[in-house]
Amino acid sequence: MFKKMDIYRILTLIFAVVAMISSLLSLAYPDTYKHAYTIAQFFLGLVFLLSGISEFKAHRKSMAIMNFSVSFLTFFVFIFTLVVRTG
Repeated sequence: MFKKMDIYRILTLIFAVVAMISSLLSLAYPDTYKHAYTIAQFFLGLVFLLSGISEFKAHRKSMAIMNFSVSFLTFFVFIFTLVVRTG
């Protein structure tokens, strides 16, 4: 299964699993894992970034631009929540 995938798709899969696990932990145990959603945001931004790179390599430029813009927005929100943390 992994022989047909390039490194960008494998890393996208790994980062997506990490983002899903940290999101589920922050939803299931909100008191214990208070800041797991920020970790999930970071890895979700990496998922979109690597997905954009693989789409760009496959010559699907419109989808790559959309993935890059969502990645930029996700990283912007991630950095904003780190800088402007209340409570």
